[in-house]
Amino acid sequence: MQERNIILFVDDEKICHTLVELIIPNFTNYKLVSAFNSKDAISLAERYASSLALVLTDIMLPDLNGYELHDELKSKEKFKDIPFIFQSGLASQEIELKKHVGDNPHILYKPYSQEGLLNIIDEVVKKI
Repeated sequence: MQERNIILFVDDEKICHTLVELIIPNFTNYKLVSAFNSKDAISLAERYASSLALVLTDIMLPDLNGYELHDELKSKEKFKDIPFIFQSGLASQEIELKKHVGDNPHILYKPYSQEGLLNIIDEVVKKI
């Protein structure tokens, strides 16, 4: 079985990519693949399906939103067990998130710290 060592990061803001690209490769054992929209994220998920450990996505994206991206990937057998961490700048989105993904979503509020990002990644991957 292939090692699940890739995190797929999806956000339409360049500054968020800069932050995550500095943290994940340098402070975890994960490789990072990044997309600025859901369409590209789906393509990357397909390409790296056998190595994908988790998806870290913004909720508000320019094409499909984070909920729709979640539903699209989770509808495929190969992604049904891949965990998602949602990031948002709006605390009010947690209610809507629970409607889409259940009562215990993993959510990271922007702006977040390096420690906050690393802690939620550790928390999520320990459950796998």
